[in-house]
Amino acid sequence: MAELSIAIATVGIEGKDLMVLKSLLPLVARPRGLDWHMVEDPAVAQIVFLGHLPPEQVATWVGQLGDGPLVIYCCSREEVAPQGIRVLGHCPPRANELGEVLGEAATRVGDKAVATQRAAESAVAARAARAIFDPVRSLPGAIHALLPKLLIDQPLAVNVPGAPCLLIDVHAGVRTAHADPVWFTRADHWRVDPGTCQLKITTDERVLTDCRKFQVRPYQAMRFWGVMSASRGLPMTEIAQAVEVGLKKLPDFKLLPHFDWQPRLAAGMLDKLVAPERLADAAKRPIEEIIDFLNAAAVLGLVKTR
Repeated sequence: MAELSIAIATVGIEGKDLMVLKSLLPLVARPRGLDWHMVEDPAVAQIVFLGHLPPEQVATWVGQLGDGPLVIYCCSREEVAPQGIRVLGHCPPRANELGEVLGEAATRVGDKAVATQRAAESAVAARAARAIFDPVRSLPGAIHALLPKLLIDQPLAVNVPGAPCLLIDVHAGVRTAHADPVWFTRADHWRVDPGTCQLKITTDERVLTDCRKFQVRPYQAMRFWGVMSASRGLPMTEIAQAVEVGLKKLPDFKLLPHFDWQPRLAAGMLDKLVAPERLADAAKRPIEEIIDFLNAAAVLGLVKTR
């Protein structure tokens, strides 16, 4: 089985010359344990073969592609070799020339893969070396642990020093949350030590009335925002150990309290696996904010990891 796959693009090589090149590639690549495939966009290729182009176009392609792919000019007999680019003496290239180019490209691809893997391992080690966020020891975790013990229609009042009361209702097995909007726009109430809070069943009509006058929210909305607020940029074990992360499905942002940048981030994570540090770069947000979002999505079962 081939260990490396080389993406190849051509510009200016057409007709019979292109057919010969494509017929030579499997003969040269297979003994070296390489796979290959043609791509239309030179920017995503590992090798770009140029041929039959005016010098100014060659210079343009060299400038555009920079240090990305291995750029080779295949020079036919009647041509003057262009300056400033690696040149092969035949168009299409001979088998021995092609073998040298494939070998060099394979080395570059392999080196890049090793460097990428080392960077990923370093990032995972850095995350693992930080303190771990344990949802069970947080306020949203303490609330979640109590809910299975409640009977139907036993409201749970959450009293945090200096904060308005938060009410969890359970009606026919459906959990909802009622509270002043500050619970879903600020993080500080969720970061308190649950040992300093009172979580108890209440039948106090005044408390029930005061809390239920606010918008009813799905319990999952409270848990998502609560975990995201409580984790303070520290990864859960699942996230700390992940080289790459993605989403199995999109969070329901119509129901979940969130920040404006998160739907865009989530759309780029769907059915993909990306290093958290790359997500931070793409979103232009601190890695701590990315970790908070990943923690919140993970407790809802939305995250997949490698």
